[in-house]
Amino acid sequence: MTRIKLFLFLLLGLTGYFSMAQTGKSPQKLKRADCFFGIHFDLHASEDITDAGRTLTPEMVDTFLTKVRPDFIQIDCKGHPGISSYPTKAGSHVKGFEKDPLKLFREVTAKNNVALFMHYSGVWDGKAVKDHPDWAVVNAKGEVSKEKTSFFSPYLDQILIPQLKELSDYGVDGAWIDGDCWAVEPEYGAAAVKRFTSETGITEIPVKVGDKYYPEWMEYNRQLFRDRLKKYIDAIHQYNPAFQITSNWSYSSMMPEPVKTNVDYLSGDVTPQNGVYRSAFEARCLAPQGKPWDLMAWGFSWNGGKMPMSVKSSVQLEQEAAQIMAMGGGVQFYFQQNRDLSLKPWLAKMLAEIAVFCRARQPYVHKAKAVPQIAILYPTASYQRNTTRPFSGSTAMLQGTLNMVLDGQHPAEILMEHHLHGKMHQYPLIIIPECDFMETSFREELDDYVREGGNMLIIGNETAKLFEMELGIKSLTKLDESPKFIASAHKLGGIGTSLVSVELNPEAHEIASFYNGSDFKDKGNIIAASVNKVGKGKVIGIYFNAGSTYLDYKSPVLRDFVSDRITELFPDPQVKVEGSRLVHLAVNQINNKMLISLLNIAGEHTNSKATGYDEIPGLKDLTVNIRTAVKPARIVLQPEGKSLEIDFQNGVSKVIVPELAIYSILEVIK
Repeated sequence: MTRIKLFLFLLLGLTGYFSMAQTGKSPQKLKRADCFFGIHFDLHASEDITDAGRTLTPEMVDTFLTKVRPDFIQIDCKGHPGISSYPTKAGSHVKGFEKDPLKLFREVTAKNNVALFMHYSGVWDGKAVKDHPDWAVVNAKGEVSKEKTSFFSPYLDQILIPQLKELSDYGVDGAWIDGDCWAVEPEYGAAAVKRFTSETGITEIPVKVGDKYYPEWMEYNRQLFRDRLKKYIDAIHQYNPAFQITSNWSYSSMMPEPVKTNVDYLSGDVTPQNGVYRSAFEARCLAPQGKPWDLMAWGFSWNGGKMPMSVKSSVQLEQEAAQIMAMGGGVQFYFQQNRDLSLKPWLAKMLAEIAVFCRARQPYVHKAKAVPQIAILYPTASYQRNTTRPFSGSTAMLQGTLNMVLDGQHPAEILMEHHLHGKMHQYPLIIIPECDFMETSFREELDDYVREGGNMLIIGNETAKLFEMELGIKSLTKLDESPKFIASAHKLGGIGTSLVSVELNPEAHEIASFYNGSDFKDKGNIIAASVNKVGKGKVIGIYFNAGSTYLDYKSPVLRDFVSDRITELFPDPQVKVEGSRLVHLAVNQINNKMLISLLNIAGEHTNSKATGYDEIPGLKDLTVNIRTAVKPARIVLQPEGKSLEIDFQNGVSKVIVPELAIYSILEVIK
């Protein structure tokens, strides 16, 4: 379909969008829960700005909104330096204004029925702690932070809450609180230690992972943040119930727990590098949380080091957005405002193109729910015990596992422990990634799941120790790291990771072993994988840290080695794809209609030396096999609107997708 035809399809096919095309305005302003496409601008303003608003005009903003037509925009308000870019009376602002940027943005967005949200830094406020050093968090060495505010300071009551109320008085629709949970550091100030001792009776304060009472100490700090989050959200909702607010990355991969505060939506900004895979990961962490959600793709590449900031192409951003949309989320795109708070007019053309791409897919993806297939456990208890900060521990092991599974073309969800509790039976296969701790009650529930007919894939050395009984392990010995090779489909691939040697009970069976060299004659005697029957179900163990290894060094042999194990446990998935290994899958439903996302993941997004790319080769003649009880009335490739010929045999509907450019959806119509 040509771009012109696709644009016409979009205008005619989406409810309310044709009216917007005629008038230049959205038909109505949406609540954040219903927003799908947004633009995020921020500046993290510094105090030395003297001409805020100088070149910002109503015509500039109106033209941008008319061309791009977002559901919402987020603009700069107060970044990590703690300096506001509008004339606040509740906090500190830039030195000079030529006009009030916030007032201008509110007037123009209101005219266009576009929701206006503010970027506001929470825990992280450099100005507040500079002016009030006693408001700063104190670390284990007694050092006072120059960036982060303490939970025991009056910062919340004297700056944050009053300023949010002030923003409400401006008539803005809500706030996106940045620098919040992920910026939290453990509190070692006198007030924090005193309260911890009073509540727990513990006087021996731990300072590092492995210290006595360290899990209790970190959980105490997590609760301090939860209390703080609840306080300011409840305060602003009491002041204005219509004010919509979230805390960036709360209840996400960084805060893997049930939603227990009254946030209106969930959100996060995906790392600027390798956004395709990171978006796939973060989307799967937010999707099951039961709240409206969106994710933000950075519009430019940056690694925090010497890499120059470089604007990404529309193709690159569309590919990142595809991973978010495929899990039912809304999308937003981040670009910086100019120092005087004006916009970059040239961005409008590119963002309008991206909008066409996203809007065309909106009816088939927004708020879709995953069909249970493979669940990858997020081992919350384990990861929280090993983090040096309350909410931003490493999830590398989990990310690597997901990447392997998706690259093996298996549709998968990431489910935290509270998601899986009581619902394990819905999933034909549960994968347990690398972890070293699990609460006894949850481990026992997994054991019951297998005994009743479920299947489990256990990955990792420490993980194997947790499931020795289910795996049928007689003994397990840790080995020194040494180069080994694994095999799949008559290919050998090297891995570099620590190993364990396992001896199996008679009922368990070896299904793969390590090779000592890159020749099939070099087969060793150390078991790489084994299988064991447990009740009505099966358990396979992989005895090396495959997820971490794959994240460090992506390997098709390792991908296929793990994929082979998945197929042994789950041979009949809902969907299979043939014709390319560069397709990610997601199987969803909206109103009981099956919708299969096909994502082309070709491109240089995993190349740490590439600041961007602007071309993705199309994938031709893909065969997609879909398990259906009866032959569907139609299977339509969307948004192309192309009905595909169905070959239905033995409960499988086979179709040929002639070309997958970036992202298409198979709509299965009964």
